[in-house]
Amino acid sequence: MTCRYSKLNHTIEAYDKKTELLVFEVNIPDGNIEQLRKIMNWTKPEDEIYGYDLDSQKITELENLIGTEFFDPQFDFQLGCYGSN
Repeated sequence: MTCRYSKLNHTIEAYDKKTELLVFEVNIPDGNIEQLRKIMNWTKPEDEIYGYDLDSQKITELENLIGTEFFDPQFDFQLGCYGSN
């Protein structure tokens, strides 16, 4: 993958279902990319750069991966990505 950033960071984003505003983010710590690829079923390097809606199964797997419970039924969850140098 050709990328102008030296590092990709992934976050779990929680959006209020009524206002659609971002309420909070949970960072996925460095060193978890292989597990994240398995959870998200990514097969190509470019899969890592997009945003994804998260269903309840993926949310549970991500909570187990990072050791933090964040699910709340009042929010919609997405996996986001941003680059940094």
